[in-house]
Amino acid sequence: MKKIYLTIIALITTLAVSAQVPVTQMEYVDLDLPSGTLWATCNVGADSPEQIGTFFAWGETEPKDEYELGNYKWMTKAPASEFQYEKYTCADGRTSASWYFGNSFIGDGKTELELEDDAATANCGRGWCAPSYEQIRELTSSFNTTSEWTTLNDVKGWKITSKSNGKSIFIPANLALSQNDDPHGFYWSRSLNTENSTQAWYMFFNSSNIGAWHEGVRYSGFCVRPVRTYTLRPVEAIDLGLPSGTLWANCNVGANAPEEYGDYFAWGETKPKSTFNWANYKWCDSEKAKLELTKYCNNERYGTVDNKTELDPDDDAATVNWGSNWRMPSSEQMKELLEYTTYEWVTQNGVYGNLMTSKINGNSIFLPTRDWSNGDIYSYFWSRSLDTDNSQNACILYSFWGLMNRENHPRYCGYNVRPVCLKATTSINSVTANQKATKRGKYISGGNLVIEKDGKQYNVIGIKVK
Repeated sequence: MKKIYLTIIALITTLAVSAQVPVTQMEYVDLDLPSGTLWATCNVGADSPEQIGTFFAWGETEPKDEYELGNYKWMTKAPASEFQYEKYTCADGRTSASWYFGNSFIGDGKTELELEDDAATANCGRGWCAPSYEQIRELTSSFNTTSEWTTLNDVKGWKITSKSNGKSIFIPANLALSQNDDPHGFYWSRSLNTENSTQAWYMFFNSSNIGAWHEGVRYSGFCVRPVRTYTLRPVEAIDLGLPSGTLWANCNVGANAPEEYGDYFAWGETKPKSTFNWANYKWCDSEKAKLELTKYCNNERYGTVDNKTELDPDDDAATVNWGSNWRMPSSEQMKELLEYTTYEWVTQNGVYGNLMTSKINGNSIFLPTRDWSNGDIYSYFWSRSLDTDNSQNACILYSFWGLMNRENHPRYCGYNVRPVCLKATTSINSVTANQKATKRGKYISGGNLVIEKDGKQYNVIGIKVK
């Protein structure tokens, strides 16, 4: 039995070292809009504000070579006709369409894209979506912003600047209607035109005007500029009745709900990335002939000795992203979690994971596990504790097909973080004098936007506010 257990551990370590985890790199800007909407700095498929990015038909999540009625995803009946759409239809009075039977409406009544059909959500991750037509109107309203036709790195477009805080975004033109015309911009919303189910709202502009229009033909290829709002699930500290008084967060750093995986970090790094190896690890000098650690080392065999065995708050992904009340758990806190809870392999909203239920008070947390392309289901969670026997490793909590335990893994690997805090903590983030208060109950904590609403504090998960 011991040999089988060790074989499983070896397999887990091998899979962990080789995995490259995709993460969302989209950044947002807070323009201090009345709704609290945050606008992305660039389009879906773009790496910078002036890049056009990718084109999509409305309600499709993958680009294609041609955009025409015959290959539109939601036109499935022959002969090809806009009046044969099978999804996103409303009672628009078009009684000859497939969403009517005689004079009776028999369509689905869906007037906004579901997340599974939203190009922003599918390509940028949960928490991002295409804007509604109300959000486009809010963005382009002269009450909230000023708009300037300009160029950025030789690309024409509109610079939209907040009247409240002076921050701005650039939206590039993406099409020219004719060879002699100035470039125009076409950007999908997530909103159906409720007066005509064959059309959807979009943002249109030329060099003179910008605003929301409702006559976008759904199978056309337009760009998408994502948004996110503060209406996210608030972070909760769950009391499992543990002897140490440790409270465990209900979700991972970078997640909006318990079943979401969130962001992936190397140990001692506070920003997510897509590739993990010793060459790009922050605390390693990989230029030397022999790998040398530059921080968190207790043996000169591995690098510069500083005898630090726990992460400093500045290097703690939980503290930096959620505020000073939160930490990555220690190895002992992970041990305590396993000792004082029972764990059950379950699915939650379609996601496999371990339901950790307190033996003391019955409260529980859900730790999601990822279904990888090789068919295995596993997840790893960093502690803040160094492996004192080998400074190249740090302690993790792992789940492999429901089996849970602690282990030490190489520090450069990209794993999730499930934060903890103590019972004395009474709020999500402590508001200190150096945090920036705003008139709508918003402030910056640990580089992230926090919004207070109805007596609760919401972390807007994402890259640092511009």
